[in-house]
Amino acid sequence: MNMPMRLSLALALVAAPAAAQMAAPACKEVSNANLPADLAAWAGEAVAVAAAQSGAGTPVPIGAPVAVTLHPSGDVTLRQPPEQERKPANPHAGLLAVEVPEAGTWRLSASTGLWVDVISPNGLVKSTAFGALAPCTSIRKVVEFPLGPGRHTLQLSGNPGPETRLMLSRKP
Repeated sequence: MNMPMRLSLALALVAAPAAAQMAAPACKEVSNANLPADLAAWAGEAVAVAAAQSGAGTPVPIGAPVAVTLHPSGDVTLRQPPEQERKPANPHAGLLAVEVPEAGTWRLSASTGLWVDVISPNGLVKSTAFGALAPCTSIRKVVEFPLGPGRHTLQLSGNPGPETRLMLSRKP
């Protein structure tokens, strides 16, 4: 092995523990008692909703969790191709609708690793941030979108199974 290659390997081995430390913490238990104040409503009882298979989507409330039943992906007509395609073993999809009262940054919290596209009257809305804002809770990820007032479609795809829990809330 030449000198530059050995140096690269040595640096990679030194950096590996640092990268591992930056990974999500290993949780001894998952508890919604650890939710940040702005996501506390997630711990409440979820409203059961069946996602639509086509069209504008099934309306859902803002600021309250919803237990969403999805459909096999092949049975759903998405409004546009997903920005990113997820291919789990048992893919499910569906459409929801939300009436946003005012412009701002809105967070979609999800219990599963599904892909979410938000479609406004003007087209696809690009997310501005995503991550695990509530580690060691049942929220798997949170995605932020800049939304204006009006009706928006939440296009859900690539969910590993027929169920997920979601909540749309305004970023504080």
